[in-house]
Amino acid sequence: MSEKGIKRFDELNIARLSLISVQERIPPDYRDWSVELEDGDRRYKVTCQAMPEYGVPHGIDTDISAALVNLYIDQGAPADGSVTCTPYQLLQMAGLDTSGRYYAALDESLRRLTTTNYFIAEGWRDHPRKRWTNVNFRYIDRLEFTSGDENRLDASSVLRITLPQEIARSVRAGYIKPLDLSFMQTLKRPPTRALYRLLDSQRRDPENPEQVAMSYQVGLMEWAEACKIVTDRPSMAQRTLDAAHEELLEKGFLKSVEYLGRGKKKMLHYTFGDAFIPPDPLLVQSLADIGITHTRALQLVREHGEAEVEDTLIRYQTIVSGGYRPRSRPAFFVDLLKNPEKYQTPEGAALPSEGPQKAPQGRKKGERSREELEGPSRPLQEEEDADAALRALPREAQVEAVMRTLTFLLRNDLKLPELDTLRLALDEGLEDPLDVKAWVLRGISSGQKAAMIRDLRARLSLVPAPQ
Repeated sequence: MSEKGIKRFDELNIARLSLISVQERIPPDYRDWSVELEDGDRRYKVTCQAMPEYGVPHGIDTDISAALVNLYIDQGAPADGSVTCTPYQLLQMAGLDTSGRYYAALDESLRRLTTTNYFIAEGWRDHPRKRWTNVNFRYIDRLEFTSGDENRLDASSVLRITLPQEIARSVRAGYIKPLDLSFMQTLKRPPTRALYRLLDSQRRDPENPEQVAMSYQVGLMEWAEACKIVTDRPSMAQRTLDAAHEELLEKGFLKSVEYLGRGKKKMLHYTFGDAFIPPDPLLVQSLADIGITHTRALQLVREHGEAEVEDTLIRYQTIVSGGYRPRSRPAFFVDLLKNPEKYQTPEGAALPSEGPQKAPQGRKKGERSREELEGPSRPLQEEEDADAALRALPREAQVEAVMRTLTFLLRNDLKLPELDTLRLALDEGLEDPLDVKAWVLRGISSGQKAAMIRDLRARLSLVPAPQ
């Protein structure tokens, strides 16, 4: 199943510090590194010490590390930092082949991440307290798994991985940024994916992560250090980066890459592609007002263009204010955007024509129409306290909470791809999370679970599992 539309995240400290080398292969004796870097007036130091048999983290470790953070988020970000999954789930989240050839590589990657120590001085952001701190941790604090072979990972294994408290606390505190996993998985080589992660984090202000720059300049040799490229020769550093640059330029993430100066004083100037320009925050907020998640909003703007999304938002508000009440507001908006010919604007309604002013107007109308839509139709007095509290949460939090419940209830009835499809339907607003939860619970409590599973597959257009 495609990951398109499913939101993913990066913990911002990990992404910015580039704890994993962008190199696909490392020299046999590459067991440690230490870099001192500048960020404005602040200097910080990062040291890595690895076991001789594994070397420093590199290659697919960037994919596995990103996948672990997202599995942790998907499982509710428990306070103990634990993640429970199968190798298949971990490889699938990482966007790697699940047919079998990556199991040995996954085994080695997990051992490398478990045995490598990081020491960070004045470089770890404690965002809730708005300060820079010193930390010492291993990327995986504890690794446990079952296996037919007593010491090797295989397809039948069940993994229990514990992230260090430094990472777990930072994720729970919300020091994360969106990670475009669907785009990242189109990149062919681990070095390109690692450089994409690093660049996408470096363009953000670490103290104000919502601020995103459209260009970034850095010294070539300083950048080679940040990427953990083993060389003191500018020409070698440039050759190592050029292949990744070429792919990121081809994909549109980068608009241009310029080298300025000569020798060890050479500078790198990146300009990011227009397709990756963050849209108008007022437009994103207006879409949030009708239940569309931030990540989904970014995807819609990228696919259809900001002007078309703005025009559709105004048309949406006009249709809703004319009396139409969709069962799912986000799903109706997406359908209106993709299939505008299916709907007619009520007669006599005037559509605003101002370009730059559309988003603020859409937001105000969105607030009114949401009250009109939800006011008479939500039986708050009949809801249980837990559901009332859940309904008050942002939609993303609703989806996370409901999916935890449904995954537990249906884990023996739906395959992983089917659960993924269910998650996608909730993320995209094709189904209301609380409605689906109540419907599943009614089916189970009434003894009609088998019929409910059949109906659920039909409702979501799922392929029935083999009998």
